Amino acid sequence: MPARHVLFLDATHLTAYPISGKALLAEESFAADAAGLEAFGEYLARHRDGVFMLLADVAEEGFNLETIPKSSGKDRAALVRRKLAQYFYGTPLTLAISLGRLKEGRRDERLLLMALTRPQHFEPWLTILDAAGVALAGVYSVAQTLARLLPKAAPPQLLIVTLTRGGLRQTFFVDGQLRFSRLTTLATGTLEEVAGATLLEAAKMHHYLLGQRLIERGQPLAIRILAHPAQVAAMRARCRDTAELQFDFIDLLQEAARAGLRSPLPDSRAEMLFCHLLARKPPADQFAPAVERQFYRLWQMRLALKTASGLILAGALLFAGKQGLDMLQAQDAIGQIEQQTRIDQQRYDTTLLALPKIPLSTENLLALVNRYEAVLQRSPGPAPLLVQLSQSLDAFPDIAIERIEWSIVEQLAAAPKTGGNGAPPATLATGATGTSGPHAQARVEARLPPRMAGDQRGQLARVADFAKHLGATPDTLVTLLQQPVDTQSGQTLKSSDGKRTLEAPRFSFRLTRKLQGLARE
Repeated sequence: MPARHVLFLDATHLTAYPISGKALLAEESFAADAAGLEAFGEYLARHRDGVFMLLADVAEEGFNLETIPKSSGKDRAALVRRKLAQYFYGTPLTLAISLGRLKEGRRDERLLLMALTRPQHFEPWLTILDAAGVALAGVYSVAQTLARLLPKAAPPQLLIVTLTRGGLRQTFFVDGQLRFSRLTTLATGTLEEVAGATLLEAAKMHHYLLGQRLIERGQPLAIRILAHPAQVAAMRARCRDTAELQFDFIDLLQEAARAGLRSPLPDSRAEMLFCHLLARKPPADQFAPAVERQFYRLWQMRLALKTASGLILAGALLFAGKQGLDMLQAQDAIGQIEQQTRIDQQRYDTTLLALPKIPLSTENLLALVNRYEAVLQRSPGPAPLLVQLSQSLDAFPDIAIERIEWSIVEQLAAAPKTGGNGAPPATLATGATGTSGPHAQARVEARLPPRMAGDQRGQLARVADFAKHLGATPDTLVTLLQQPVDTQSGQTLKSSDGKRTLEAPRFSFRLTRKLQGLARE
């Protein structure tokens, strides 16, 4: 990660605070003159790779509360730019903070419009930052960091008073949201002046809030003063509670410890705490225009590319490591398999030596076993085939069987090119049988009932249904060898014939079923 720096800018000086862990130390301070600007340029040249945040503590600030219609995207951005230009013409250091939507009416959006109204004070420093090509993350106001100091049970209207090198700052919050902030410069900055100015500015702020109707008449103003514990007694002696002002003190050292700041704070000036709060969690909104942050955008893109490259490299290394580990595990598994194979081979050889000698060679014994398996596979014979045929005959009781010739074949015979009366044979139903045997095969001659002698279409349909039922069993093939009717293309099928006879129509088919054999014990 690159080094981060917070640049604290007040009316007369700019102080650079490098961030190292949780410690924040003032490295160099630069006056707002030619020598100071030159020294600041040399400082940036030594820290060209760092990321900088500019925290402004100046009196020239503007705050306005505005409402805009509900909008989004480019329309909202254009509307906000127009509002900022109306209120803060002539300064590019502006921003708009959304305060939520109104609960009544059109539910317009409330905006707090803020600006640093004296851009001439910032231009020399921003010009040097741009010329040095360093990454400027943004320009912020001290008022933006004070929201971190709000207590959990804060009153609805709260004024927080803080002291910095630039003066005494009063920041007003309503329901935990920033409304405005004001910086009062001090002549000497002594404790007596700070205490007197705190009381005087609190009274002025109370009258201003009454005039703006931000608090009700007769309602006391809650005031929290951030002070060093060694100076609380002197300030409490001057800042006494009244009917209009209710003072409370916040321990600066406790707040610094709660924020994680380890740098020492000798008095009530809290600029180091504000710089630490900014570095720890920068606000989402800032004042600098896009042109001032171009190098920061380039730094973000470089960081994203480096991060992606690192992730890709880490992923590649992890993948390579996993592949190497898998290879080692595979080699180990191969070694175990080879060792187990040698052990099994030795056990097999030992078992063979222990077996009694038989007067057969290994080849002859293997041939005998194969023959035995072939006999086992043929053992069912035609029984399954005949059972299947009988089941189909039960479903078609009007079909009678005249002759059955069965056999067991190793390979299926090719179907004849022509069937009865010169008609081509037809495969009516086919199961999942293969060409390799053995197969139980039966040539069946059958006849239809005499009542169908004149119905040629009915004969063909009856035979087709019978063959479909017969071939529904898996591993079964039904091949029609002779149709009950001559189906040559030159003949016409008729539903009735004047010379009809009562002779029963005959047909023949071949039924083939693959033998599954019997399981060996």
